[in-house]
Amino acid sequence: MQEYDDTLLEPFDVDGLTVPLLRLTTGDVPAVEIKVGGQEFHYDRSYPVTGYGAVLPKYLMEQVGSGKKPLLVERPDRYYVYWAAEQPAAAA
Repeated sequence: MQEYDDTLLEPFDVDGLTVPLLRLTTGDVPAVEIKVGGQEFHYDRSYPVTGYGAVLPKYLMEQVGSGKKPLLVERPDRYYVYWAAEQPAAAA
């Protein structure tokens, strides 16, 4: 699993919703599962950098509204959407 330091994250505004962004505009395409600052994320889908405004904000808002934690990964021509892996419930 590819791992990245959480100091690489920066805030990114998507139509009023601020989400963490990891800029990976060089190098290999990130894996389906990555870890950022100890948190696992799973790839969901991608959107073109140009023209994402038509559907990405609504999709992110719906998913965040349902309790999901997003991560955007920026590539040269696309934004990759990742979601935080479910954390197991703590033992009582």
